[in-house]
Amino acid sequence: MKNLVYYLDQPVGSFQAKDEAIGEPGPGEIRLKTSKTSVCQSDVVIYNVGLPRIKSWPAIILHEASCIVDAVGEGVSKFRVGDLVGLGCDIPCGDSSCIYCGPTGTGDWTSCPNTQATGHEFSGFARSHAILPQWFVEYGPIVKFQDGFDANRACQLEPLACGLEGMTRVNNCIENRIVVLLGAGSQSTYALQCAQAMKARKIILVNRGIDRLERVLRDFGDDNVVGVRWDENVVENVLAECKPFNEPHFVMVNAPVAAAYEVAPKLMGYGTVLDGHAGVKGADGKPRLAHEIDLNNDIHYRLQCYQATHGSSMHGIRLAHQMLSENKLPKIDLMTNETEKFHHTEIMAAISRAADKDSLKVIIDWED
Repeated sequence: MKNLVYYLDQPVGSFQAKDEAIGEPGPGEIRLKTSKTSVCQSDVVIYNVGLPRIKSWPAIILHEASCIVDAVGEGVSKFRVGDLVGLGCDIPCGDSSCIYCGPTGTGDWTSCPNTQATGHEFSGFARSHAILPQWFVEYGPIVKFQDGFDANRACQLEPLACGLEGMTRVNNCIENRIVVLLGAGSQSTYALQCAQAMKARKIILVNRGIDRLERVLRDFGDDNVVGVRWDENVVENVLAECKPFNEPHFVMVNAPVAAAYEVAPKLMGYGTVLDGHAGVKGADGKPRLAHEIDLNNDIHYRLQCYQATHGSSMHGIRLAHQMLSENKLPKIDLMTNETEKFHHTEIMAAISRAADKDSLKVIIDWED
């Protein structure tokens, strides 16, 4: 059968559509038919400047996907033809004996020196079909949804899982707590909805641009959500919103800029957890962002916690799957308005729209 594949020839290049033959899945493998792909800001970065992890071009990008199981190989019992599945981006290295990735490993794939990511080392889902190898099927980040579940929601499993990794790494840092989200893009909007579902006391959303800030507050806000403009008084204004507490309990950096990592530590107080979710990277790699920490007076006596979310493990995937399946994020469809829906023949326009300052989540439809 034919597989429609879109190859990005180079950064700031073009997508070339090719029809390629794809066979039947082998033992332990499954073949997937792509249903929806949502566009991550990493895809925008890859298009604009490339990424060191992509070693050769052309490349197949897009890693946020929901798919229909199209065929199953001999011995597969976890999935059946017709299942709707969602997939994670960070994936095992493929070595069954790996202490991180293997079936008896820790599952901390991002710690593996040979870690892979869909759309980077492993081909992404800018294609109509894909065959997953046996190791991916057996212990990789793939989960199925109940019959009739919305594929538009299922394709958002991966970014939701990434945020939940950070929000649950430290116990009791969200429920009944003050949550600060730096940036009002898609990851902060997911985090806002999760914090609402996890019963945060107050959520403070911080953003430079007014358009996206107003959109998120209008569509997802409630009595416990406030917006703060990111200006020269941002630290003072955020701390004022934390009253009667002196500081926030959880700060999530969702803006991939150095300025966010300069502001975030200034919000740290007693018992504050800082999660560096959005890293700063580009074609030349990752810049050094230095910050001095007093291990005794801050970390020990003020119980501060500095952590980072980089990708997701099965922990985040399972939490995201549960939240989606149980409709814990009832407003998630508002992430994508009519201007953010595209057919796969419009993949270049979809990437361009995702780069706009007012955009949240662009979804590409692969159904013909």
